[in-house]
Amino acid sequence: MDEQIMSSLGDAVGQYLDGVSGRLHCGIELIIDRNLQQSGPDGVFLTDAVGITCRRAALGCVARGGVFIVGPTRYLVEEIIADDGHMVTAACQVQP
Repeated sequence: MDEQIMSSLGDAVGQYLDGVSGRLHCGIELIIDRNLQQSGPDGVFLTDAVGITCRRAALGCVARGGVFIVGPTRYLVEEIIADDGHMVTAACQVQP
């Protein structure tokens, strides 16, 4: 079922560079949310972060300091904001 979700909602196929081991994972389907909203003490607000979602089975682990690479754009993982054991979403910053 996760594969069907990614094939219908996926925005791009990219790579993930593990910040700890330096291992590069290729061919990962990603959902990219450029209008990421976060909840805070003053309610819900838009952030400049980009949400990237992938299947946990495709990577095993996504952690702070890792980098998603989509074409020429690199997204640095700042924090994991959702992980249900099947899909993981990371809040990322675009690297210049």
